[in-house]
Amino acid sequence: MSKVAEQHVTTLTPAPRGNPSLVVMGKPLRVLMVEDSEDDAHLVLRELRGAGYDLTHERVDTAAALEAALDRHPWDLVIGDYSMPQFSGTAALAMLRERGLDVPYICVSGTITEELAVAAMKAGAHDYVTKGQLKRLLPAIERELREAKARATLRATEASYETLVEHAPVGIYRSSPEGRFLSVNAALVRILGYDSAAAVVGLDMARDVYADAAERQRLVERDSYSDRQYDNVEATWKRRDGRLLTVQLSVRAVRNAAGRVEYYETFVRDVTDQRRLQQQVLQSQKLEAVGRLAGGIAHDFNNLLTVITSYSDLLLEDLAPGDAKRDDLEQVRKAADGAAALTRQLLAFSRQQVVEPRVVSLNVVVEGLQKILRRVIGEDIELTTTLAPDLGAVRADVGQLEQVLMNLAVNARDAMPTGGRLTIETANVTHDPEYARDHEAAAVRRFAMLAVSDTGCGMDEATKARIFEPFFTTKEPGKGTGLGLATVYGIVQQAGGFIWVYSEPGDGTSFKIYLPEVDATAERAAVAVGASAPRGTETVLLVEDAAAVRAVTKQVLERQGYTVLEAPDGEAAIRLAQRHRGPIDLLLTDVVMPRVSGRELAERLARVRPDTRVLYASGYTDDSVVRHGILESGTAYLQKPFSPESLARKVRDVLDAPRPR
Repeated sequence: MSKVAEQHVTTLTPAPRGNPSLVVMGKPLRVLMVEDSEDDAHLVLRELRGAGYDLTHERVDTAAALEAALDRHPWDLVIGDYSMPQFSGTAALAMLRERGLDVPYICVSGTITEELAVAAMKAGAHDYVTKGQLKRLLPAIERELREAKARATLRATEASYETLVEHAPVGIYRSSPEGRFLSVNAALVRILGYDSAAAVVGLDMARDVYADAAERQRLVERDSYSDRQYDNVEATWKRRDGRLLTVQLSVRAVRNAAGRVEYYETFVRDVTDQRRLQQQVLQSQKLEAVGRLAGGIAHDFNNLLTVITSYSDLLLEDLAPGDAKRDDLEQVRKAADGAAALTRQLLAFSRQQVVEPRVVSLNVVVEGLQKILRRVIGEDIELTTTLAPDLGAVRADVGQLEQVLMNLAVNARDAMPTGGRLTIETANVTHDPEYARDHEAAAVRRFAMLAVSDTGCGMDEATKARIFEPFFTTKEPGKGTGLGLATVYGIVQQAGGFIWVYSEPGDGTSFKIYLPEVDATAERAAVAVGASAPRGTETVLLVEDAAAVRAVTKQVLERQGYTVLEAPDGEAAIRLAQRHRGPIDLLLTDVVMPRVSGRELAERLARVRPDTRVLYASGYTDDSVVRHGILESGTAYLQKPFSPESLARKVRDVLDAPRPR
């Protein structure tokens, strides 16, 4: 008898009676026979063909032959004798299971006791049939093929589901009520910054995942999770590297029949960047609202200060050098200068300050302020400067840069009440343009960096998160306005830059200012030469809606020799200009006035008096004079509060400037 008899037979089922020409195809079935009797194998195959199966089959009776057959083809069904001289059904079952094959195995044996049948089933056989009862074989085969198909379908579904979960763009996990991961997908592994799912499954969620262990406990104690719908919550997690994450969790509790939670299934979205951007938008809106308020206050305040400073200067000019009233008046003038500095901070913070940017080196700004800084910080603080010799130039307002440096130095001094070290550094820095854009700066690559660092008390995270808020201060009442850093923030943003802050309690603070570099050579600062206020004889049309400001401005100009025509608003000024028969050499007008603005007035006057020059003055600015806070080329502007001397010099400069061709 041959050891292996292989056949590939395609059998057609008999044609139904009454229609001999009709041929019906059988059901395909691949059968592997583990049988040492060729005759017994034929008997089984005849039963299968009679049932309408289209057979592909092979008979084996050794372990080697079985291995070869399993390598050659996939099989739908294995029918095996339980006991053979050289090979047993138990051994065949073991080989199938070792390969992980889920193929129905039916024992067909000449005689089989109940004990042998139980042993066969324990070994993995799906059913057993005696050779004397082959009619029972067909129902067993149909049942096992049906169940095998169902298992295959389930495996495919589960594999598809596992693939879907594994490749999902959001984190997905199951966890126990005690806070252990039961399963995780690849996205969750990436979110937490680990290398493998096995590493994540070993974590304790309260200790290793939640930034605050109590937060997980609070979420669990809510117990509002339903096994029918997901509940959305937000939590703060930590990555493997310690970086904090804001995550949005969609949680569903799966409960047993008693209503107890068996496990939680959760979808995770990392919304850290989204929440950061939302916070930036809210902060910008808050700053914008306070900025509008600050700008309005500064405008009105500057009008009042213009009156105070101008009359103070006029009185000082009239008093004799030894007059006892001079000291009192100089104190009033000094207080007015302090108030003017405060309004400049308000305008810088609200980005309504008119700036005159020029190409400048941060090194020049630092060197120019060193003497003043040493006096400001005191003798118990060591000042060190490290300036890059090849520092790139930036385009900014020098006065504002000095304001930034002074504010940071004063803050550093206050953080070192018992002394310390203040370090000022400059350097060329390269940033990715996308990184700069994310920090609301100009999307460029090259920046000049100004760093101001101290060895003071430092700040915790809660304080650091609020330092740029207007009117927020950690100083004692009366020691600070809370506008210093808000002003710095406004100036740096107005210049297209951004700020980075590092600080820890007890370890000092470092502010790094990044401003976009420009491909130009830094300009030299003009040196002011002391001289008496210049005089003139021209005619000036003065337009100012604040009566007190108009009165003192007129008095100053008339003292300097000018003829002054005054009007309280734009419409009155137009009528006055139409009636006046002589020349009008200069229009000196406020910017923001009711009904007719300063810009509109200048445009209307130019139609009838094209030779009249224009000088704008205001306590704050808007787009009628200034575009985005930058002084337009060729526009003459005088910032309030002004002194009699600065007014006289500015009027003379405008009148003497060459006319454009």
